[in-house]
Amino acid sequence: MTGVRERTSTAAPTDRSQLRFLRPADGLPDEGEPGRIGTGQVLRLITRQLFAVPVTDDPVGRPVPDVAREVPTVENAGISADGRTWRVRVRSGVYWDAQRAREVGATDVVRGLKRTAHPLARPMRPYFGALIEGLADYYRRYDEEFGHWAAHAPALAQFSHLTRVPGLRVEGDTVVLRLTEPASDLIDLLATGYAALAPREYDYYVPDSPELYRCNPACGPYRIARQLTPGGDFVLEPNPRWDPATDPIRQRTASRIDVVASSGDQPLDDATAFGVRSWDLPASPARFGGTGCSYYLSATPGGAAWSLAARRALTWAVDRAALAEAARAAGAVGAAAQHGVLQPGDPGAAPDTDAAPDNGDLTRGRHLLADAGLTPGSRLVLAVPVGSRPAVVAAAVAGVFIRYGVDVVTVSAGEPGADLTLREWTPRWAGNANRDLLHRIWPADGGSGDPAGVATEALRTLDPATATTLWRRFDRMATADLRLVPLIVADWPRTRANAVATGVARW
Repeated sequence: MTGVRERTSTAAPTDRSQLRFLRPADGLPDEGEPGRIGTGQVLRLITRQLFAVPVTDDPVGRPVPDVAREVPTVENAGISADGRTWRVRVRSGVYWDAQRAREVGATDVVRGLKRTAHPLARPMRPYFGALIEGLADYYRRYDEEFGHWAAHAPALAQFSHLTRVPGLRVEGDTVVLRLTEPASDLIDLLATGYAALAPREYDYYVPDSPELYRCNPACGPYRIARQLTPGGDFVLEPNPRWDPATDPIRQRTASRIDVVASSGDQPLDDATAFGVRSWDLPASPARFGGTGCSYYLSATPGGAAWSLAARRALTWAVDRAALAEAARAAGAVGAAAQHGVLQPGDPGAAPDTDAAPDNGDLTRGRHLLADAGLTPGSRLVLAVPVGSRPAVVAAAVAGVFIRYGVDVVTVSAGEPGADLTLREWTPRWAGNANRDLLHRIWPADGGSGDPAGVATEALRTLDPATATTLWRRFDRMATADLRLVPLIVADWPRTRANAVATGVARW
């Protein structure tokens, strides 16, 4: 991960400030979240997408046009009546800092989306592949052709050029996307770093190779001044081809940015001044939607907590306030009780007036646990994901149930015999990331009573008001269903920065 702090400058007073980004010397911090790219904040400064999330302290801020001229709608003919064809016009006047300046085009958008076939972008495959017509088949053929990422660059480029994706088409300055179904969150997906534009120079080199980093044209406000090598230090300098009049998202306030290995715990300053979210940006505990890390309990079929009575007992017995305090004591910037499946602050989160108190209800919890067969002396086995943060939450859960005489024993996730599993979910992108929750966390069974059916309808609805109504219905149904027992949402350091700029440019 990267942070930023001011560096004492020895330059002349007329020189602009110089900034130093810091990253741990021993690799990425313990996040327990696959697909996170540690230099995402920096890469946000050298790359562009069709849409991007502006710098804001609003955790549910939606993407706005970046290289796109406007947000497509049915009214402006950018989206077809059936919601499946999107036409996105590319903004003019945006240039690659190539050997000869070259204007960004729609082909760069298509090239970037095709590069999501690369293994480094694998976390996003289920989303792009499910939505863009023919892209899942493209991924399958890519894997059959190469099977790994050690192929020669000409072979990768030839495959990309010769293998057609029906859902990706270029018409002049317009990218035409044909979807398998309407998608109200497509703009959120296209604003991720995985959908960054890719210049034709990327075809000359293997993704994530030193050669690519030596020839990495930029279209953002900065460019690479010193060779970027995997795991090494690098320097960014102003990109002379960048025009602020064509970039509504980013700013350039530094004459130089260094990214260096750093050990130890060093203070970080807010980086919003030059267009990057800093992870120490204050956030209200009531508005975590899209940026927080949520924790849930799910019961194992046939386990001691599988019955609906047991799951209802859990939600009344757990002291969410104590869990939130434990998270804050372990370094969370903020933490709060979460009573619904959707994160607090999500526009679709439905307030539950009948929810248990934040600190639980000791008397009612004891009676409900007893009715479910969890009397004093009972034992529950809790499976916990790898990582120090889930371990903190799990220890706090065990501490709470000591009050009821119930012994909670923790084991590693995946071990047999668990009654409960602690689920951890940080959205993979900013904005509407509920598709990610459904894919990674929600234990769908496909039955007629599965609330996921309502969520799917919400994702297919392009009208924002209707979608919000459906998400609130899903949240009420999912919370009552108790397949997931919500615990808390925590704002851990670094999670907010990654929600904005994830993955860019390495493939």
